[in-house]
Amino acid sequence: MTRILIVSASVGSGHARAAAGLEAWIAREMPGATVQHLDILTLTSRTYRKAYTSSYIKLADHAPELWGYLYDRADKQKPRFKPPRLIRAFDKLEFAKFRHVVRDFAPDQMICTHFLPVQVLASSRRKPWAKFGLSVVVTDYYAHGFWAQPAADRTFLPTQECLEELVDKGMPRAKLLATGIPLMPQFAAPPSRDAARAALNLPPGRPLVLAMGGGWGGGGLDELAAEVLRAGDATVLAIAGRNTRVKAALERMNDPRLRVFGFVDNIHELMAAADLCVTKSGGLTTSECLATGLPMLIPNAIPGQEERNANYVAESGAAMQARSPASLRLKLARLLSEPALLRRMSENARAIARPTAAQAILRNLPQA
Repeated sequence: MTRILIVSASVGSGHARAAAGLEAWIAREMPGATVQHLDILTLTSRTYRKAYTSSYIKLADHAPELWGYLYDRADKQKPRFKPPRLIRAFDKLEFAKFRHVVRDFAPDQMICTHFLPVQVLASSRRKPWAKFGLSVVVTDYYAHGFWAQPAADRTFLPTQECLEELVDKGMPRAKLLATGIPLMPQFAAPPSRDAARAALNLPPGRPLVLAMGGGWGGGGLDELAAEVLRAGDATVLAIAGRNTRVKAALERMNDPRLRVFGFVDNIHELMAAADLCVTKSGGLTTSECLATGLPMLIPNAIPGQEERNANYVAESGAAMQARSPASLRLKLARLLSEPALLRRMSENARAIARPTAAQAILRNLPQA
């Protein structure tokens, strides 16, 4: 019986969502497999976990230009395929519990949706307990140097362009495969727009805009929803995620055209119902929009990986970007008044979507 350990890291929500998608596809494709999904950061000290997770979130929210600078500078550096001795010694202590869990589970395959677990295991690959197939799944539409992990037997990438970027960073081409980003199985066969709207009790003929701020809400979602409501006569579905403060602010708007949600588990249905998504450009959100043929309008993409994701879908004709409030208002009004344009963007989104990426990953796992 195959034993598969899926390892994510709770830096944002995308890495865990990709892992959940893989887990769900394994249940369908490999019903006899034993599967465990693990967040590596839950096995580290509280201090380390807080520093690792909050550094990105705080910089992205409060100092995005600084985050973009650090992201670009790190990407330009030659990848360190072997960390310095001091860092290796620290990791040996900090991740001792993680290594124990891996040894106890004794996987045949480990699939990582973040590069951190591969970094941690790099020095252990020759040990008897680490003789399993080790894969890493890139979850953004740009292959930053952090994803160049030669300890992995296989690296799965969203696009061929990303594959070529990792080759340029020194990764062997034979270890790389472009498959797409893994999504939940529901995205492989989303409902029709009419069926989704009927299930959600939404008006069939009125424009519908989905407004999202990512897995933890935020990003001025209440102001964003207000802009969408002012732009035209559209119904707005605002997804606040787990951010109760933002959810309360949205509910105080008390507009009959606005429907407010917290964390949802039927995002595929909401996306299928919508005509347009105004959202952050995280890798998983972007992939989900593509899979449902949902055009995107991306306001103020955060420098770094989200800006790269936004550039990719805009270049493909599946999205527009708005870099200022005036730009947002102008493009919202245009998109809501030009259904033919939205249809073309929807077709472009479906043309580059890879909703069954998880299947391709599972069928190409390396030999243990």
